[in-house]
Amino acid sequence: MNWYVLYTKPRCEIKAEKQLLSMGINAYCPSRSEVKVWSDRKKKIDVPVLPSMILVNINERDINRVFQSPLVIRYMFWLGKRAVVTQSEIEILKKYLYPLTLL
Repeated sequence: MNWYVLYTKPRCEIKAEKQLLSMGINAYCPSRSEVKVWSDRKKKIDVPVLPSMILVNINERDINRVFQSPLVIRYMFWLGKRAVVTQSEIEILKKYLYPLTLL
């Protein structure tokens, strides 16, 4: 199984990840925690690191199942093929983002 990059509707990355996970598709939306300040309050929210993109780990035969989610737009392509992200790159991303969520 390979990791692929999906484009989502704007500001729907975390919702798309939850939908795909509920469908049984292994999805990952790299995010970091951030404190947003308004005039009357502060709130800690998760902000996606890759805007309008999520990563999915899926078999080649199930590649079109992601389009059952209305929040998914299309796959990212690189040199005429679907962009593939290696497992080691995913682990590095998780390793460097995990300490940011502890702040």
